[in-house]
Amino acid sequence: MNSTVATPALSLNLWQQFRLVAMRTIYFGVGLVILVLAGVLATDSRWLESGALVSVALAFILTGVIYRNELAPQWINFLFICALGTLVSVSMKSSGMMGVYWMYPVLAMVFFMFDRTIFVLVIMLIYALFAAVMYQFLPFEYAWRIALSMLVLIGVGAVFLVMMSYMQRNLSKLYATDPLTGFYRRDYVSEMMQTELERAKRHQHPVSAMLLDLDSFKNINDKFGYMFGDAVLKETAARLARICRKNDVMVRYGGAEFLVIFPNTSLKQAAELTGEMLDSLRHEPFAIKSMMTTVTASAGVAEWRKGQDWGQWLECADAAKDKAKSQGRNRLRIAQ
Repeated sequence: MNSTVATPALSLNLWQQFRLVAMRTIYFGVGLVILVLAGVLATDSRWLESGALVSVALAFILTGVIYRNELAPQWINFLFICALGTLVSVSMKSSGMMGVYWMYPVLAMVFFMFDRTIFVLVIMLIYALFAAVMYQFLPFEYAWRIALSMLVLIGVGAVFLVMMSYMQRNLSKLYATDPLTGFYRRDYVSEMMQTELERAKRHQHPVSAMLLDLDSFKNINDKFGYMFGDAVLKETAARLARICRKNDVMVRYGGAEFLVIFPNTSLKQAAELTGEMLDSLRHEPFAIKSMMTTVTASAGVAEWRKGQDWGQWLECADAAKDKAKSQGRNRLRIAQ
């Protein structure tokens, strides 16, 4: 069977962390800039306009304080963008071309303030607002050029988002997977087992886990060397992956130990799949260059039971695997 490793929700999200830092900078930076503008208006005794700007500035700064450790809700960002869009529109009406300069940073903010799901809608609404204001208050020969430059900025920003998304996926995969086997690293065991456990509860489906450990792997390293041992581990992972299904989650749990989570799989089905894995190891010798050896493994299988947490579930599989080891290795034991 061909297998594609199911991707769980990984804790590392570089783009979200980058957005959080960017949003903190935007909230405080925009707030301070607007406060300065409010001060300039106050020197001209334009108290009403100055007071309105102070209110907007304080709203930005307060939001930056409240949401310094998490992303603010989308509706708050939408209100801020509407407020900034209105201020820029008023500025273009009163100052003409000078007001246009404030339009570009507002457009740039949209790339960080909104999730990809609603980004396109928000950016096009803001673009439509600015275009309508420009065509109303600026000469047409300037307005169409500025509108075109806005489209270029939106296009560059969209490419930036696509590239960041691509980099995020690749960095997350690189961070989460073991470089030798391509399986997930042990660091993600708790997260993945908890995810599958909650899914099983929600859908009332069985879920099973298997721990497999290569027998006497230290002897292989001692006899053939560590490079040969690494090749055995890599080939073992490839043989396990061929038997796993599309949604099975594969982890390199230890040095020569592997964990496989079988979603929507009963204990009997998991045992059958594990038996195929053990057969694939014991019946086909491992040949690397001029060296060859037979490798066997011991495995334990456990189905999650109602009331267990992920740690207890894993302990059941581990105990069954230890039982297989103690009873002579090269065998499968099922958790009772």
